[in-house]
Amino acid sequence: MTFLLSRLFAGRHQNNELRQRVMAMHGRIVDEVLEWTREDRLGLKDDFSLRFEVMILAVAVVLVALKDEQDLLQGLWDMTFEGFEESLRQRGVNDIRIGARMRVIIHNAMGRCRAYMGAMKAADEGALRQSIVRNVFNGVESQQETVEILLSSVLQLPQRVLDDNYA
Repeated sequence: MTFLLSRLFAGRHQNNELRQRVMAMHGRIVDEVLEWTREDRLGLKDDFSLRFEVMILAVAVVLVALKDEQDLLQGLWDMTFEGFEESLRQRGVNDIRIGARMRVIIHNAMGRCRAYMGAMKAADEGALRQSIVRNVFNGVESQQETVEILLSSVLQLPQRVLDDNYA
């Protein structure tokens, strides 16, 4: 994965601009995710699993907005997993286990991302809501008000994240 990032962000000026744009987008998404998950705002325990679920949801929504910007799209996807890998290492996962853990994370993220992006592209808010309940809220539908707040905030995310990046 680091190879992909180094190739994407090789020292050229154009790639340096791309790197800066991707880092800015990623930073804004991370800030939003941390805001949504802090202090039990979603009524769920703030841990790696919750942050993973919310991060994938947020990234998927932004990826849909980046549909024609392949370099930004790939850069954001790669940086997201670089962040997951770094987080796992900070939590004590060693080099021997990191590959297996990352394969599982990537596999899970791709399935969730497909569901979110499919619902977004079809403009099917019901399917998106259902995916959020299934993945973020572990299938528990009793927190409908919280689901609606998260859904509303997520749908506004691309505008907030891409504001300064789309020039």
